[in-house]
Amino acid sequence: MADEEVGEEETEIQEAGGDSEAAVTPVETEKPLAPPKYEVRPGLGDKFQAQNVRDIIVSTMQEQLLGRQYRSDQAPRWAKVIANAVRQRVQELEMKRYKIIVQTTVLELKGAGVKCGQRCIWDPETDDYVDDLYRNDTIYCYTIVYGVYLY
Repeated sequence: MADEEVGEEETEIQEAGGDSEAAVTPVETEKPLAPPKYEVRPGLGDKFQAQNVRDIIVSTMQEQLLGRQYRSDQAPRWAKVIANAVRQRVQELEMKRYKIIVQTTVLELKGAGVKCGQRCIWDPETDDYVDDLYRNDTIYCYTIVYGVYLY
């Protein structure tokens, strides 16, 4: 009984194969595709725009902090507002394939010292960072923007 089922399937396959050979038409040859273009380095005009980013950082910190006194309950909100505004304005520069990372620190200026360190592994030919500082009588604000090129 199992042998009979196999025999029927074979004849159906052979019949289907015979019909498809008669319906085959010659394949038209298409033009070969151009090789893909991979961007491993930004173009000359597409590099990280350090001076424009610095101008954005300075103007954003001044807009948010000019004339204010340090308040510990408001400092975290100010830091978020500054970081988000800087990131949004830098992204409007439309630097292709750059990942923009912004870090803002707002501290009370009381005469104590602050030491910060940063360590990054990146490609010095494509990646860059810009930082700036805003200071008044009571506020110390430091903002840094990293531009990391995505390969």
